[in-house]
Amino acid sequence: MDRLKILIFIPPKVDAVAINHELSTRLAHSLEGFADADLHASAHSIDAATLSKYDIIHVFGCWNMASIKLLHKAYKLHVPTVYTLFGGLQPWIAKKYKTTYNYKLQKSAIQKASAIHLCSKLEFGTFKQLDWNKHYVLIKNPVLTNQVSFEQMCDLMLKLYQKVIDTNARLLLSPTSTEVICNLLQLGIDEEVLFDHKHCASVKERLEQLSALEWRRIMLYADEELITEYIIKGLERLQCQVPEIAIEEIDRFPRNQNYLQGDLQSDALCFKSSTLKAKLSASIKETEINERILCIELLNFKFELERHQTPLRHLANIYTSMRFNNMDEDRLNELVKLLDIKDFSARLMTVLHNILRLSEGFMPFTPKEDRTSKVMVRNITKFNTW
Repeated sequence: MDRLKILIFIPPKVDAVAINHELSTRLAHSLEGFADADLHASAHSIDAATLSKYDIIHVFGCWNMASIKLLHKAYKLHVPTVYTLFGGLQPWIAKKYKTTYNYKLQKSAIQKASAIHLCSKLEFGTFKQLDWNKHYVLIKNPVLTNQVSFEQMCDLMLKLYQKVIDTNARLLLSPTSTEVICNLLQLGIDEEVLFDHKHCASVKERLEQLSALEWRRIMLYADEELITEYIIKGLERLQCQVPEIAIEEIDRFPRNQNYLQGDLQSDALCFKSSTLKAKLSASIKETEINERILCIELLNFKFELERHQTPLRHLANIYTSMRFNNMDEDRLNELVKLLDIKDFSARLMTVLHNILRLSEGFMPFTPKEDRTSKVMVRNITKFNTW
């Protein structure tokens, strides 16, 4: 992989403390052989264009407005960060700020950091109890202990930086990568797409443009969204080489997403609702098997989406039902109106078209495109989101 571009940011007031200065400067020096690391210890702010060039930003110093502002700025620019607190949240320090507005700002900055670096077991225990950020690691400060050398700390930091970047693969996907994901997902589901020779040729061209780093992020994203098998099947159908990436060996922080593993449930509701259950039983005939399956899938998908618990795989399941199951469209329109999911279903047609190129000929509902449908696309794909 390419050398990481790392910004090490330590404000002058934090840098004025000898221990802090030694840690940041020696870390920057140790990283030189493995990454392109820039040390910034100036009071001058860094513009957005410059910040966006870095793969990751390591910020030092708690209760410092320069650090807090930079963390917020990096978050808006979609640049991953590591934040070293230097023990700033220990009770005897934090209590000085408890009643100030800075306390709220500091907490928000910590929550927006991609990972928190803690320097001691005491600090680790304190932070764990606060529970302000789930992504934190203990890497001891070699200035204060001989239990770890600067070389060892450098190695651990590089692993942390890579872990943060890999955890946020979906945030860092390029426009070409997102197009390829959608195209391969459709090809993995629908073999008949191969008859569209012009489209397949275009997909192959985009595949050739992808770097090893982009492939790594695509496969990490696919693993997270439970679509790896579809991506591989799509590549095989195009007769393209499947990238050899051992995803299970790549270290990542766990995501706060409670996805139901496997396919979207289609035989029963995945949530409790006696009203909807009664409507399904009373309204759908025994012979309307496919109509019942799709209605249950739509209800379950809506439930998951409202709770941000829907993997992209489940959209693929709905595509499969609409594309390959024969259904009475007039009857389906009656049913979604009865189940009060008419607008949702109409917007989902736009989502399926935008993500998986589902054509109107296979849409049982008239598509509806508006601001809500655009939000749905973003919430379902999670492309370029934290």
